[in-house]
Amino acid sequence: MRTEAVIERARRLLDVPSVVGFEDPLFDVLSEDLTKLGRSVRLVGSVLVAEGEGQRVLSAHADRHGLVTLGDGLLGYAARRAAGEHQPLSTAFAGRVCSRFRNEDVVAYDAESGAVVGVGRVEHAAHCGLGPELLLDSNGLEALPAGIPVAFAAGLERDGDLIKGQLDNVLSVAIAFELIAGGFDVTALFTRGEEAGRSWIGLSAYFADSEFADLLVLDTSPFDEPDVVRSGTVVLRRRDATGVFAADLVERIERSAGLAGVDTVFKDELLAAQGRPLGRTELGRLVSSTSGRLNGATVQVPTTDYHTNRETTSHGAITNVLRVLAALYERD
Repeated sequence: MRTEAVIERARRLLDVPSVVGFEDPLFDVLSEDLTKLGRSVRLVGSVLVAEGEGQRVLSAHADRHGLVTLGDGLLGYAARRAAGEHQPLSTAFAGRVCSRFRNEDVVAYDAESGAVVGVGRVEHAAHCGLGPELLLDSNGLEALPAGIPVAFAAGLERDGDLIKGQLDNVLSVAIAFELIAGGFDVTALFTRGEEAGRSWIGLSAYFADSEFADLLVLDTSPFDEPDVVRSGTVVLRRRDATGVFAADLVERIERSAGLAGVDTVFKDELLAAQGRPLGRTELGRLVSSTSGRLNGATVQVPTTDYHTNRETTSHGAITNVLRVLAALYERD
């Protein structure tokens, strides 16, 4: 599998907005491109399914963080609206979100076609952490009615070995696509609503009508320091705060990494050693909500500047994830 093909696929996908709750334009592009590869594609509830013939199933969420117009140039945080959250924001959380969007160029788009309907810039947070809504002011979007999705305008950039952009989660979607293009017999599930903590619902509904196999979830994983990114280490987990993952599949992935000569780090062990919370993931929510009936493992690409349009990983990290997946699926 070609790392450059994954990067170029991610670049193309970043040109298609997919704010959480407004993912239709990206789903349309994925459906068209997967069909061109000869895959049968269908929508099962909120999950776009590219059918394989075997038992290998992997998942990648297709939504990304963004905003939604509230009228008069005000913008709200799309993830809170998609999740139906109404509790007051903590100042720390609101500050993190505001810093990610402030002084950024953005585009408003038609929720069905993806066509650009407005171009603007986020200026500052009007009510950051003062109540249940996070409000940001913008210039250029004042004439738009409420309910229009607003995405980062910036695309993907290269800086030597580093790749920068809103990588979560075009990168995982691009990796899944490249596995299919490379001839691996996998069923790929592309989910909505992960950034609102709701994608597990679609996965649970999909498996209610399908024979269950171990699920491999692709994602990015945030780090404060760039060492893991630059070294190309692949990130695994044995659990998160809500559930313990499938030990057999985790072991197979770890063994495949060893055979491929790829270093790994277990994020849950690292966080525990630092005395930090283990975090909540899509897979953990699925495991918890089904009392372990549905389970799997994760393979994650390490990044810095998480959930911004400057999220950064390395060519080597992407290459190593591809090497691990190739070793896993060639051996199974």
